[in-house]
This record gives sequence, C-alpha cells and structure tokens, in this order.
Amino acid sequence: MTDIRVPVDGADPSVERNLVDQLEGPYPGTVRRVVVPLAATGVAAVDWTSRHPLLTVVLRRDLVEETVRVSVTVDPGGAGERVLPPVVFAPWSAAGASVPAYAPDTADEPLVAPFSVGVTAERGVDGAAATAVTGTALTALVELAVVEGNLGRLLYLVSYEKHRLRRAAREVHAYRTLAHARRDALDRIGADVGVARFVDELVHEPASGDVYARRLAPPAREPDAAYAKRLGLYRRFLLPTPGAVRRLLNGPGADTDPNAGLFADLPGGARFTVREDDDRFAVAIRLVAAGDPQHRTNFLAQLRRDRLVLPANTPPNNTTHAGRALPSGRLAEITALRASLRQSYAFDSAHAVAPPLATALDRAGRVCRALGSTLVWQVTRAQDDAGGSRYELGLGVDVSLPTPAQATDLRNRVLDTGRTVTADRTAEALIAAARAAGLPTVAADGEAVWLWRVCGVQTTHRVSTTRMYLSHLPTRGLAVTAPSAATVGADAAVEAQFHAPGDPGGNALLLAGLAAAATAWTGAGEPAWTPLTDAAARTRWAGVPTRPAGQPVDQVLAAAGLPAVRDPAPVVAALNRLPDELVETIELPAALASALIAGQPAAADRLARLVGLLRDQHLAAALPLVDTGNRVLLVCSVIGLPQAGLNLAERRTTGFRWYTVGLGGGTADIKAVGARTTLRPTHAGLVAVVALSYVRTGRTDPYEFRVELPDSVALTLAQYERLMNTLTRVCPLGVEINTFGIRRDHVDLDADGDAEPLRPAVARTFRTFQQRRHRGVYDQL
Repeated sequence: MTDIRVPVDGADPSVERNLVDQLEGPYPGTVRRVVVPLAATGVAAVDWTSRHPLLTVVLRRDLVEETVRVSVTVDPGGAGERVLPPVVFAPWSAAGASVPAYAPDTADEPLVAPFSVGVTAERGVDGAAATAVTGTALTALVELAVVEGNLGRLLYLVSYEKHRLRRAAREVHAYRTLAHARRDALDRIGADVGVARFVDELVHEPASGDVYARRLAPPAREPDAAYAKRLGLYRRFLLPTPGAVRRLLNGPGADTDPNAGLFADLPGGARFTVREDDDRFAVAIRLVAAGDPQHRTNFLAQLRRDRLVLPANTPPNNTTHAGRALPSGRLAEITALRASLRQSYAFDSAHAVAPPLATALDRAGRVCRALGSTLVWQVTRAQDDAGGSRYELGLGVDVSLPTPAQATDLRNRVLDTGRTVTADRTAEALIAAARAAGLPTVAADGEAVWLWRVCGVQTTHRVSTTRMYLSHLPTRGLAVTAPSAATVGADAAVEAQFHAPGDPGGNALLLAGLAAAATAWTGAGEPAWTPLTDAAARTRWAGVPTRPAGQPVDQVLAAAGLPAVRDPAPVVAALNRLPDELVETIELPAALASALIAGQPAAADRLARLVGLLRDQHLAAALPLVDTGNRVLLVCSVIGLPQAGLNLAERRTTGFRWYTVGLGGGTADIKAVGARTTLRPTHAGLVAVVALSYVRTGRTDPYEFRVELPDSVALTLAQYERLMNTLTRVCPLGVEINTFGIRRDHVDLDADGDAEPLRPAVARTFRTFQQRRHRGVYDQL
C-alpha cells in the first residue's frame, strides 16, 4: 500500500520549497522557486528575466546563541546601486528560515530584467561585538532564493509567521536545558532542584580572619554563568561511585589531561586526585577466663585437638588429625598440607598453627620451591598457651630471619624472567604478582616482606635481631596485655600497644617517625637533638618553671605554630596521665634552644622546619616546654597533648577500640576506647578480648577517601565552596570524605595567589547550594 502521508516540511526544512510542492494545487508551474548561487566573494546574479520576483535570504544551518545580520546591495558598483535594509536572523533561528530582502515593483510591469546583488554578513554572540563572515563561511551560512509569481508571493506571506514559531519553539526548548538557559529560565530550573540564585558573596576579612557572606547591592545578583555551573551539580543522574566522583571533579580524559569537569577553571587545568589506599585496621585477641582458669585451659586444649594444624610428622600429631570428625577428602587435604609445610619449614613436634596461617605459609614455601630455592625456614615459636595475644590461638609464628645472601638469592630468582616455569600454577601466579608489584632491595626489606605479603601473610614484624613474627591477620606489631584469668565482678587492667620492630616498648609509629625526622633534620646540617627516656622525661617535666607572659620565646613559638606553656603544673599533671608508649620527649640542641629563648626570628624558621618534619612523619602533636638553663624540651605524641591538642594532624594518628566476645557462657564489660582500659567479667566462662586498632601513616582510613590537589594549586573561596558542595553531593552513606589537606594547603583566602590554612572555625564557612524545597512559588526558596 502506498503511504499517502506527506511530511509537512520533509527532510529539508525550507518553508518556501515545501509550500511550492504542497500548495500549488490546480496551478502547477505558476510558482517558481530558484536558488541563486552565491559566490565566496558575496556576489550573486539573477541572470534571467523573472516574473514578480521576491529575493529572500535563507539560513543554511541552525543558529544557537548568535545573531546574523545580512546586508544586500542591488547592482553593486553600478549606476543603480542601492543598499537595502539589513536582514536579521535572531538567535535560535532554524535552518531553512528566510527573510525577504528585495521585492522589485512589478505593479506596471510583471517582468524584471536580470540583476546582480552583493551580500555581506556579520555574526554576533551574546552581545559581543559582531565579526564579519566571509568566503566559504559566508556560503555555508546563507544562500539566496528567488520566489516568482503572485501566488508565490502570497504563499510566502501567509507562511512567514512559521519561521518565528519555529525559532520560538527552539528557544523554549533550549531554555529548558542547563547549557542554554538564561535569567528566569535558570531560576525555574533552580526551583526544580532546590538551588536558589545567590544574592550575596563570600568575602574574607583579613583583620579577623573570618569568612562571611556579604549581601550584594540590589539589583545585583549571581551571574547566569556561575549559577548554571552550580546547577550542573544537581541536573544529572549521579551514583556516588569512585569513577563518578573522578568524572565529576575532573571530567573525561587521562590523569595527564587538563581538567574538563566542574573545575576546568583551576589554574593550569589541574586535576584532583581521589585516594582510597586504606591504612588497614590491626587486630589482636586475648583470652581471659572469667572466674575459673580451667575455662581457658579446656578451650585451648580443644582448639589444638580439633582445629589447629600440627605440621610435624609424629604419632601423636597423626593420631590427633586422624581422630577429627572430617570428611575423608578434607583429611587428605590437611595431610597433604602438613607434608608440604614440612618441605619448606622446620617445625618442632609441639608446634601448631591456625589453618589460614598454615595455608599462607604453605604458599610461601611453594613459591620458594618453584624458584628452585632450597631454603628451609626455621620456626621457633607457634601456638603457645602462655604466649599472650600473639601466640595463644595459633594466629602467628616466629620464624628465623633470612640471611642477606638468602634474601638476595630469592629476589634474584624472582627477577629472572628466563627461569624455567614449573607445573605449580599457584606458585607461578604468585611469582608473577610479586614481580609486577616490584621488589625492594634487600637493604630496604631484609625480612622479604614482598614474599610473605603476596602469599597472604599480612603481618611481618621483626621481634628480635634473629626472628620475625608472621601472621595472616593484620597485627602490625599490636599486642594486648591482660591477665589470663579475672574474678567475676572485679576490674582487670587491659592494655594494647603497637610495638616497633624489635619490640623496644615504644609506639611503632612514634619511634619510627622520630627516627626518620631525626635523619632528615641532621641531613639538612642541623645538630642532633637528644632523646630522653620516659623516667628522665617525667623528671624534667616536673622541673619546668612557671614563666611570665610576654617573653620573646612566646612569639617565636607562635610563629612556628606551637603553644607557649607559662603555667606548667596542670600541663605536666595531664602529661603524667598519658601512656608512656604514646609520648616521647626530646631536648632541642643547645644553640637552637638559646636562640629560641632569645626570640631570634631565624630560630622560629628552624623550629618550623622541625615541626614540618614531624608532621610529615604523621605525628599528631608537639608541645614545647621551656626549661631552666636555656633548655627547651619538645614533647611529641601520636595522640593529642594538653594545651597543644592535635596541632600536627587533623586527627590522632593511633587509636584503639575494644570489644568482648563471650565463649562458653562468659561475658564481660569493657571500656570501649583507649590504649589502656578496664575489663570487668560479669558471668563465669571464657571471654575473648578484641582490640581493633589503627595507625595512620598517610593513607586513608577504612570507609574514607581523600581529595588532593597538586602542591602549587590554590582554590579561590568560590572554588572551595563549589568543591565542598560537590563532595556533599557525592558523599555515599557511611563514607567519610577527608578534605584536611585541601583546607590546610590549597585555599587562597585573600586572592594573593598563595594558600592560607583555614582555621577550624572557618573551614566549614561556605554556603550550602541545595536547600530543602517547600510548597509555594519558585522564587520563595
């Protein structure tokens, strides 16, 4: 069946052409429409004798936010030269729209002799100065058409309004999109999403350091461009995934491409970095018998009998494994695991390990054998009822350290790409993963951590000069100290501690940070400071004198960002209540201390550099104490200090969370936080005391991501406000976004090009874009 439907405008939107095709009716041939070729020079010729002609200027492409003005000159350069009134195409005119330019007087004579015209055009965008359109750009923009005949003129006249309707429809459609909306159209879009146009601006008061919103003088309001950029946050479907956050902040492209997202106006096209490389929690478990100690003894005996893997090939061990109520297939797997472990490890007959740890150790042994190494690791300690939180459940073992020659040999074998591949697919995959991750030098990794980590051993902790502790749990040197038994209803002291390598007794992060800072300090040509023992430090704290206000040292300390302690008594009392392992005291070099007390500005710069080194090592706080004899002490910690608070970091860099798990009817209450806590059993039985702890080393916390910028990039107040609202928009439920680095190092408050740290009271001084919507007219947001 023939389709008799005729498109109103067809594929070509030229109104005149379609009118001729559809409305000639019984008068075919009475209407003639001819396109007149237009040269790149802007000259066209109607080179035939026309009847009742109407010369029109026709658009060849759609206009957006631009105005086109066309001037037509009849008989250019001739005796009858006449410049006609300009033809104007308003913004959003559609391709095919035309405007009459020249209609000769045919009242007395319907025929018009051939004539020529000259065409010039100019284009203006959004009120800017118009620019001339010439050459091929002119012919691509407009063309000329002649409509002949009285009927043709009549049809053109009755349909002329259609061009305006088309333009208005395109404009209305465009104004409903954020890219083209202006003025009231933007306000209506803002009303839809609950984002009102600002009538104030953020300003910074240098004298007080405050940031506040200052109302604009009426009738001034937020410009359309800035308002549309804010609305762009809310006029999109957005899931708060890592990829969506990166695309929103940076736009498309690689990490090396300029920013093409909401922050394309950053200096140099800088892109944000979204970091999510977590510092993992550390876990330690200690068994405490509530009431009768036999509860714990019986549990550990059952654990060895039914759960732990006993690698040594002895009759008692074989009998224990054979007596377990397990399927024959599982028993065969455990037997094979025990045999495989014995090929790479030397176990005593009494050694036992948790099954997950046994599997991880076996992977490491298989890797060594696949590499062709004959190394046998000596296990010196495994499950031990009296071994405390590290050993009593079989969650860790002590293994002899490899010699430098052994570690070098293993490393070289992994890096040898020409080695013969074995049939052990698991071991080969682990070798490839280790090689891809990169292997540190033996000097930097004497424990061969790269081997253990790739095999699933999450903790490699040196406990002495000859031994290291291995565990499949992330313990990071954490140990819980508690009695093996406690009386029901009585308090028992419990303590957790992150041990540094070698178990010297101090906090791992604190000791490592001070050591690294000391190396950097002396490497810069500064004299070494003197570390004090815990006992010596407490003695020196007690001797710190009271000082009057206004001493030169106070200004120097303030310039370095440190508090000045004038009345030491309450401060020292608070320091004495802190755990020894979380606090270390150093005595500054004598020359630096004398310069500080004298108030020399150069000394403030040196002290500020020292504080910066401590901050770079993730210490949380530093507190200076001015002692007698021109001596200055600096108390350093990974938690907040009295009067100083957390002046090196946003948050404390170590912390502990406590839980209890009842076993066999035992229950207990425990204070939830703190390195030292109190356990009170409430029912007899067995209780597992669990410490969940963290050490912040510059990575993110679990359930957190951090937004960073390159060092030299500073945000204006408006950009900072936009960033904070953007992150609020994409913050997933239960996830924290860390902007401490942005607020400390990347906000330019006074528009001088340099960033200034935001005070805590100012850090959240920004306007919230999206407000709760209410019933009523749109301008009452």
